[in-house]
Formats: sequence, structure tokens, C-alpha cells
Amino acid sequence: MPINEIRDTIQGTIEIGDDGRGYMTRKINMLEGFRNEIISIDVFNDNLTFRNEVGYTEPTAYQVYISPYPIQPTDELWGPQDSQLPNSGPMAGDEQVLFKMQEMTKSAELNTSNLQPLNQFPSKQLAATPTNTWYSSHVYLTVLLWGQETVECSIKYSLFMKIKQTKANSTSVAMGQYKEFLDSQARLLTDTMVSYDPLDVPGYTFPMWKYGGIRPEIMISGTTALRYFNRVAAAANQEMTSRGALETAYQQATGMVNFDAAFGDPADNLPEWITLMDVAGVTSGELRQYPPPLKFFDNGNTMML
Repeated sequence: MPINEIRDTIQGTIEIGDDGRGYMTRKINMLEGFRNEIISIDVFNDNLTFRNEVGYTEPTAYQVYISPYPIQPTDELWGPQDSQLPNSGPMAGDEQVLFKMQEMTKSAELNTSNLQPLNQFPSKQLAATPTNTWYSSHVYLTVLLWGQETVECSIKYSLFMKIKQTKANSTSVAMGQYKEFLDSQARLLTDTMVSYDPLDVPGYTFPMWKYGGIRPEIMISGTTALRYFNRVAAAANQEMTSRGALETAYQQATGMVNFDAAFGDPADNLPEWITLMDVAGVTSGELRQYPPPLKFFDNGNTMML
């Protein structure tokens, strides 16, 4: 399990397009057939920070990504509510993102109160400990820019990664690379929340706060337990129950009840959780009365039918 250090840079001059956006990326090749685990990672802006002077031609915001495949712009907005920028890269929690750093250096109105400070994912504390893994034989360093149209910007970023590479079997590598390739496909919009009126929240969750304590539960009686588990002497008399009675009890134990009522039917002394220990033939259907006879080879081994 060798530990390798990767030092690389992405630098050059990029012209902001008519839509106020710029894009540049760099591919870093690695060895094939390994499981790559990031031990620590850091990205450094060799141009220092961007300023907020009127007429300054640097971009107003940037995002830096490290990912197994090139980052695709989405339809997401990002930034403060009054100065949001279009076509952000994927969110930091996206599966394809190994590292993300962003900063908004100049809002639309040049209002310093709207500026977004530098932040990154994973945080500086987590970036110094083992974080993400991937199987592809390459990573991409991608920079997304937002700024003044048709203005040329000089971009200089340095990358440092300490990686533990573990030899993996071909199946794991193939499945990992296939997953990373699928994850890299552009997901233009993400909406994962469920929105409730705060006054309705108790109705959408467990309303036991109205009653206090835990949800009631039917306990199994001693007689039923003995009858079910058959924990009696071999020659002792024992109470028997029919298959139909057991089927009825299981059906009643899994029936719907009111939210403040106990699961199961008290009349049968059979709680709902007993169905986890069901026996074959009670709920799965009839058993064959006469199973196929066993056949044996001459050496005594069972012949599989």
C-alpha cells in the first residue's frame, strides 16, 4: 500500500464568455487498477485573493473542484440571496466531488456585506485526515469562474494530495469506475427536501408526545410461549393448537391498528414481533405431506434430485 504525493498546478489565461462565465480543467493521470484513498489534500491560490475595486477585471467568484471526471455546470444557483450566480457546479455532497473550494469576492452591487468568504469541503480539519476514495485512473482539477464579460483572467492554482494506493481486484475496479462514470453525469437540479408547515410537523411524525412514554406493546403469555416453543418434557401432556388457529393469530398480529394502540390482538396473546420467528408452513403455505424419497449412491452419499 504505497503512499504517493501528487503536486500539480493549473494555470493559464481564460476569457470570461458573454454569459459572464469561464471554465478550465486539467487531467492528472494515475496508475490503473488501484483503490485510491485521500490521506490529505490542499489547494492553494497562487494569485492570492480577488479584490473588490470598481473596474477590477478579476472574476467576482470562483469554484475549484477535484473529481474523478470533469465537473459539469448545473442549473443550480449559488451565493447570497440578493446576488446569486447561475450555473454552479455540483454541491459538495455530490458523490463525484472529492474536494470543493469556493469564494465570492465581489457581489453584483459591490457591497462588501454580501461577500462570501473562502470555504471548502472537506473542511481544513477533515482534509488533513483520510476522506474520499475512488478507483478511476485519473482525477480532474476544474475551475469555474464568474465575472465581467469578455475579460481575460489569469488563473493559478496549486494542488497537493497525499494518496494511499491499494491494489484492488479487477471486479472492484471495474464496478468503482462504472459508478464514478455514472456519478459524473450532469444532474442539473437537486431537490431532496420535504417541506412542512411548522404547525403541521407533529402530525407528520410520531404523535406519542400527546400520550407520553413509549408505544404500548402486547406481551406474549407464558402459556402461549410454551405452546409455541414447545419447551415441555418429551412425554408430558401439552396443549396443542391447530394450523388454522396459528394462521388466524399471525394475520391478526400484523393487522392495522390505531396509532395509539398496541400491535397485535390481545385476545390471541400473540404480539406482532412473534411473526419474526415464524415457522415454515404456517404463513408460507401448505407443506408436502409426502416429501420426495431420498436416493443414495452406492457409497452412501445422498443423490440430489
